[in-house]
Amino acid sequence: MRIKSMSRLNLNAGVLLVSLLTMTSSVFADEAAITLLNRMNQSLHELSYKGTLAYVRGEVLSTLRIEHTVVNGVENETVVRLNEKGSKVSRELKGFSLASIPRISPEMGKVYSFDLGRTNRVANLPCVIVTARPKDRERYLQKYCINKETGMLLDYVLVGKSHKPVERFMFTTINIASASGKSKIEQATSGKVKTTVVIADAKNSSRNAKQLKLPDLGDGWVVDSLPKGYAIRRAPNVHDKGGKTKHYIVSDGLSSLSVFVSPYSKDEPANNVVVNSGALNVLSQRKNDFVVTVVGEVPESTLKNILNNIRRK
Repeated sequence: MRIKSMSRLNLNAGVLLVSLLTMTSSVFADEAAITLLNRMNQSLHELSYKGTLAYVRGEVLSTLRIEHTVVNGVENETVVRLNEKGSKVSRELKGFSLASIPRISPEMGKVYSFDLGRTNRVANLPCVIVTARPKDRERYLQKYCINKETGMLLDYVLVGKSHKPVERFMFTTINIASASGKSKIEQATSGKVKTTVVIADAKNSSRNAKQLKLPDLGDGWVVDSLPKGYAIRRAPNVHDKGGKTKHYIVSDGLSSLSVFVSPYSKDEPANNVVVNSGALNVLSQRKNDFVVTVVGEVPESTLKNILNNIRRK
């Protein structure tokens, strides 16, 4: 009996030790993952880089050429869509910017877990996979493959509820330089990149957003509830013809969507509108004499939840 008891105690102690080691390694992995993600965020603003990447949204594949420069602390970014032969088919692709990826804050740990994965190679450079794994079904899983030497993001995947990628971009060629212009890593690029269009600095607009206390949005609108982790921020003014459209940003810090409230006009469809394009979902609903539209790269069910809880006072 004593031998059996001792064996049982040794077994229990072994299980406890393994559990403690697993928990400790998980904490270290989370901290290392968050540190690398925040270094990536800093690098995307401080590095000058140019290259070609494959961009997939849903079943649509595009080839993009991106150039990001930093001169005297000022960021300029140009994104151009290419055709199959590598020449331009449009001057600028709006709405796509690596510099818009946010920093990781402690609050995000309530709705995401972060962990380091295996090492991969993208554009002939090594990178480490970091996964931002949602703790509920109100947001998508995100994977980043980051070059440790430069902190540069080389591959990004947004994974839907069916465990299949709904959006992805991956560099095929890239040239990375520091803010001073000194080359750190060089890879062959197909042709020269011409800087023709400058887009706004997405970092500044997010920093200037004002936090609003729930549930009052202002302007006569309230929200009854939001999914855990999400908060509402007032976005920069929308420049429409009448100046009557209100724009709000709902974000958990990593995933975000926009809410537009505009007066209803007879030219707009009376029925609710639903649009799906890869990770991007759009829902629109008439509420009283207004049309409320929610747009974002979050699950459609999350948009429905938020849309149903926004009402006129």
